Amino acid sequence: MDGRRRTSGWSRLPRPAGPGLVGPGLVGRGRERRLIDGLLAAGADGGAALLLWGEPGVGKTALLEYAAEQAGDAALWARGIESETVLPFAALADLLLPFGSEFRELPGVQRAALESCLALSGEPLTNPYAACMGALNVLAALGEKKPVVVLVDDLQWVDPSSQRVLLFVARRVAGERVALAFTSREEPGEPGAPHNLPSVEVTGLSRSECGQLLRRSGVVTAPAVEADLVKISGGNPLALLEAARSLTPAQARGEEPMHKPPSLGRHLERAWSARINALPEATRQALTVLAAHRSTALAGLCEALGVLGLSLSALCPAEEDGLVASTGDGLDFRHPVLRPLVLGRAPLAHRLAAFGALAQVTRGPLHAWYRAAAATGPDAQAAAALSEAAEEARRRSAFEESALAWRRAAELTEDRVARADLLHRAASDAFLGGSASSSQWCEEALRTTTEPSVRADIELLLGRIHTWNGEPARAYELLAEAARTVRRTDAVRACVLLAEAVVPAGMDGRVIAAVRTAEDSFRLASESGPDRWLSMALLGSALAVSGQIGRGVAMLGAADGHCTGDPVRNQQLYALAGQAWNWVEDHDRSRRLLNSAVESARRHSAPGVLPFTLAVRSDLEARVGHWTAGYGDATEALHWSEELGQISCVGYSLACLARLDALRGDRVRCEEQVGRARREVGGYGIGCLERHLTAALGLAALAHGDHCAAADQLEQSFALVTAQGVGNPLVVPCAADLVEAKLRTGDTARAGEVADWLEERARATGLAAAEAAAARCRGLLAASYEAARAAFAAALAAHERIREPFEQARTLLCEAELLRRYRHPAAARAPLASALARFESLGAVPWARRAAGELAATGAPPTAPAAPDGVWEQLTPQEFQVARAVARGLNNTEAAVSLFVSRKTVEAHLTRVYRKLGVRSRTELTRLMASGELVD
Repeated sequence: MDGRRRTSGWSRLPRPAGPGLVGPGLVGRGRERRLIDGLLAAGADGGAALLLWGEPGVGKTALLEYAAEQAGDAALWARGIESETVLPFAALADLLLPFGSEFRELPGVQRAALESCLALSGEPLTNPYAACMGALNVLAALGEKKPVVVLVDDLQWVDPSSQRVLLFVARRVAGERVALAFTSREEPGEPGAPHNLPSVEVTGLSRSECGQLLRRSGVVTAPAVEADLVKISGGNPLALLEAARSLTPAQARGEEPMHKPPSLGRHLERAWSARINALPEATRQALTVLAAHRSTALAGLCEALGVLGLSLSALCPAEEDGLVASTGDGLDFRHPVLRPLVLGRAPLAHRLAAFGALAQVTRGPLHAWYRAAAATGPDAQAAAALSEAAEEARRRSAFEESALAWRRAAELTEDRVARADLLHRAASDAFLGGSASSSQWCEEALRTTTEPSVRADIELLLGRIHTWNGEPARAYELLAEAARTVRRTDAVRACVLLAEAVVPAGMDGRVIAAVRTAEDSFRLASESGPDRWLSMALLGSALAVSGQIGRGVAMLGAADGHCTGDPVRNQQLYALAGQAWNWVEDHDRSRRLLNSAVESARRHSAPGVLPFTLAVRSDLEARVGHWTAGYGDATEALHWSEELGQISCVGYSLACLARLDALRGDRVRCEEQVGRARREVGGYGIGCLERHLTAALGLAALAHGDHCAAADQLEQSFALVTAQGVGNPLVVPCAADLVEAKLRTGDTARAGEVADWLEERARATGLAAAEAAAARCRGLLAASYEAARAAFAAALAAHERIREPFEQARTLLCEAELLRRYRHPAAARAPLASALARFESLGAVPWARRAAGELAATGAPPTAPAAPDGVWEQLTPQEFQVARAVARGLNNTEAAVSLFVSRKTVEAHLTRVYRKLGVRSRTELTRLMASGELVD
């Protein structure tokens, strides 16, 4: 961040005034000013963020200037500069370095991460999200002293690492006295507001406002000319003023026709180009150096000008013409659009000379980028310098910037093998940084090399990219083909490729292919290397889904003995193994692995696979009856999936939420979750998703007695389950629901067919839950009272072997309904009372209503509703996660680190938790959660 300005205390970064801001205030913009006033008020009261977006020159910066005037000394500025997008954390450094004294109060991991990313320490940044939390807590600490207003201009040009931190903060400022206002230009071909923030489009001024702006600027034109200027500019203040200033006196009076360019961009370019061309040649060359310079500071600029035999005075004509302006610490273009225009129109010789001169007077990453820009062909030394810059950025977890450096180094590298390696590194870091370029660069690397082992490593990465970007079918085919190519020459590589292919095969709903692929991977595994236990774990998981429980448990058990490594590095494997143990009914082992992965990810601020792990744990919690805990996990999983751009996990998280809503009987909410999953994820063709969504819709309909709709949805789910080779009835528990729905619609024959399948699967798998569900179905289908009683007795005996309170309550309800139907109301009361208590404690409202109705029909007196889990339903998912963290013994600061929120947010949530639950201390809260078995 060579030559960048540093200040102390609350600061405003000086910059030229934006168009539309004249004298004491804005022209027009009543709506936008009201929004900004509301933002500042909300920020002072408890946190808010707003994005102002629109085309260049429309007046976004002027609105930030208005916000700064209203905020006074509470305003902090950060500004994106196009030429600085390759400098990691440049904008964040401008914003936070003046407040380094606040870093001492941060939790250790956050302080270390923030100091690393801001180059205050030489330690590598291993936890980028700890840096995000550190930034949030610094701003929160400032906000405790007085409200803070962060103004970020030209977000699209803020370096990606700073952008990630600032957007992370903007999504988490609720409860803090911090307001953030961003501006960003509309990207060509991508209209709309990016970044999922509250936003408003800044559009052109009205006809009368345009006239007012012209008069304030000293421009006088004939009315017809003014109307033409408004039409040409579309009300864009910058375009309006530039077009007006380009008029001859005769054109302004309407005596000569105006030139009407085909577009706003062409008009601005024509107007500015004419002014640039009129400057002396030395000034034009000096402007090229200013445009190439990655800073507004004078020091480096003067040195570079000196290398070319120029001085600062060469820029005086441009300053007098209004093309450049003083910024307080140096010079900058009056509008950001001028920088690329000057560079683009400069002669090649001027550009190369400017970059060469800047390379001579700088060091480190800046030197590397200037030297690369000055290269006219392959340049090994420039490539080596860029590689060093990439390594430095990678150590600071600035993966987007390191990816760009690797990519440019590849362009400057002649050797094809070395170029492929650099492209592979670029793609790997781009994937870690969430860039869409990762797959494109993998493809380019594959076209560059024919070396089988290098291609295999690239294809391994590309397969992983396709998997998590929601293209599992494509990922599976790619990985399987890559393994076939190298299996004869490199068995270990082939083993790893096939193991990687198991996940997308399962995600795509190709269970048989997943098992076959996992078995193939295991056959190729070494005797004792990490590839062996990786293949064993994935084979165990695939076998569990297919219903081969005995073999699956053996493989999982053998792999479990090796799962002693770093749960952060191996988080995905822990999650997959934990999911498989849940499917084979070893809930304790499942919880141990999942909790280990979740807590390690939280402790080390490494959320890469956290959304998937939380979603898997949500499924476990739903099964064992901890629905509030499961909802909290699934909600957090969804938030992280969105944050990290993991399309597959967005779908999985929504499916988990939909099932929990169905279990509770919230049909409307369930349908909303399913609708969103289909809209946002359905188009990606993730084959396993739809079977979960239709199962949730079917269960929700069944709960409300809509048996025809339930049967329709559950038939679709069951058809997918059988077609995709899912032989484990617990993976998608739809069969027993389908039997009940078919029976209640009078289709006994179909109900019997599905019950036969379920019974066969129960015998083959030996799973207690499947056995209980199959026996309950037999009880419902039984032709005699005695056969039904025997079936229900068998079901209840199976329920005793596994904890599934909801399914056990359903069995008790069905048994009691049978007893009442056969005129044994007194005998039905005990199972009905037990079922009602379970349903009420779970919060299964329609099921509890049905049980209560049956119980009343037996003549039993009304009972007081059960309380336990209904207590937890008062809490929002975020409040529950805070309560859970505190119950684990974490203090507020530790809980904040664990949950990626600020300490103040934890305090606010905890206050509401105490009030809602009627507890007065952490000890009481812990006891209450422990009584509900909700402490990890």
